Amino acid sequence: MTEMLKGIAASDGVAVAKAYLLVQPDLSFETVSVSDTDAEEARLDAALAASQDELSVIREKAVDTLGEEAAAVFDAHLMVLADPEMIGQIKETIRAKQFNAEAGLKEVTDMFVTLFEGLEDNPYMQERAADIRDVAKRVLAHLLGVKLPNPATINEESIVIAHDLTPSDTAQLNKQFVKAFVTNIGGRTSHSAIMARTLEIAAVLGTNNITELVKDGDVLAVNGITGEVIINPSQEEITAF
Repeated sequence: MTEMLKGIAASDGVAVAKAYLLVQPDLSFETVSVSDTDAEEARLDAALAASQDELSVIREKAVDTLGEEAAAVFDAHLMVLADPEMIGQIKETIRAKQFNAEAGLKEVTDMFVTLFEGLEDNPYMQERAADIRDVAKRVLAHLLGVKLPNPATINEESIVIAHDLTPSDTAQLNKQFVKAFVTNIGGRTSHSAIMARTLEIAAVLGTNNITELVKDGDVLAVNGITGEVIINPSQEEITAF
């Protein structure tokens, strides 16, 4: 059934292609009391190292596809991963509260995110909150042994649908195949919008519920100039696009 949504026009361009749902994995966990806090700190160190290796590769790819300036967001991510104050606080929380590494990570990174998000008159610090959230998700995935989605594997013309696209996700989009993306949240000044404009692919953000309405393989028509998205458009609408 044809349905039309309106979102925020974030990057100019029009596209018609099949939907590719970028689904985030379940990163839920239980807070567990541990007696061997050294082992939890070692798990944290291993997850931080694996995240650094992964982000270094993503950064190199971003330099190739987006250029040095746009790839700078990953320098910020790598700085978060190496921040002695934050890592020290996570380890201190693991030791003092005898928490598992996952709980220590979440408690401290949530605190930093809340702190930076509260600085509403400081866009730079609000961006740091997004960086910390993105990095914390990657480290948590390593702790849980869960693979994050890899948009770099998309190998046919697609329109990516997601709740939100992190800078890491956006940097892995291959513009040869990804013709546009549409998200539930975000706006013209978000990382993903800026990267879409750098990649020169259409983007409509802030649709609220695109992920609930679209299935993998649905055909979408996306207008990044007007912010309109048509789900399963008619042949006439496809021709007009």
